[in-house]
Amino acid sequence: MRIATFMLILSIILAFQLNLIDPKIIGLIAVNSAKLIPELGIRVDMLGEALKAVYETLIMSLFGVSTGTLIAYIVAPLASPLIAPPSIATTGRLLANTIRTIPAILWAILFVILVGPGPRAGALALSIYTAAYLIKFFYEALESTDREHYDALRVMGLKGLPLALAIYTHIRRQIVSSILFMLEYNVRTATILGFVGAGGVGYYILQYLNLLNYQATMTFVLVTLILVIIIDLLSYIIRTRI
Repeated sequence: MRIATFMLILSIILAFQLNLIDPKIIGLIAVNSAKLIPELGIRVDMLGEALKAVYETLIMSLFGVSTGTLIAYIVAPLASPLIAPPSIATTGRLLANTIRTIPAILWAILFVILVGPGPRAGALALSIYTAAYLIKFFYEALESTDREHYDALRVMGLKGLPLALAIYTHIRRQIVSSILFMLEYNVRTATILGFVGAGGVGYYILQYLNLLNYQATMTFVLVTLILVIIIDLLSYIIRTRI
C-alpha cells in the first residue's frame, strides 16, 4: 500500500511538471479524438501488404533470437566466475553491459549506415542486442544452479565449456523462457526499428502515418497486434510444457 501511495503522489507531481493536468491539454485531446475516431478503420485491400510486412518483421526477430542465442550460449559462460577466471568474467560482463546500454534503435541506425536500409540492418541490430541480453540471462541462470549440483559436476572433472553445457541441461527451463521472452521483445522492437529504415512493419506504419492515412496505419498495427498475441500464446504453451 505504501508503494502504491508513493507512486500516486509521484505521478501527480510529475503530471504537473509535464502540464498533463492543464485544461487546455485535456480539451486538445478531446478535440483531436473527435477528429480521429471517424478516420479509424482498416483497409481490407491492404491486408496482403500488411501480412508481408509482418512476415518480414517475424523473420528479422527470429534471426535476431537464433543468432543472439548462439552467441550468448558461448559467451555467457565466459561472463560467469563459476566457469571462467574472474578477470575474463568481468570483461565478459562489462562487454555485455556496454552493448545493452545502447538502445536497439541506435544499433539499427548503425547497421543502416553499414549495410544500407532494409531488413538486413534490423536483423543484425536485433542479433547484437539479443545476444547482450541473453548473455546476462544465461550467466545469471548458470549462477543460480544449486551448489551441490555444481560441485558434483566439478568432481566429475568438468570445467570450462563442458561444465557450462552440463549446467545448461540442468537449467533448460530458464534458458527456454529467456529465449521466448527475447522473441516476444524482438517482435515489438522490430516494429520500432522500421522507423529508422531498418525494415519490418514499422517502415510502413511510419510512411502511412506521415501521409495521415490512418486506416492504412491501423491495418498494419492490427496485423502486428495479432502476431504479438499469437507469439505470446505460443510462448505460454511452450513454457507450460517444459
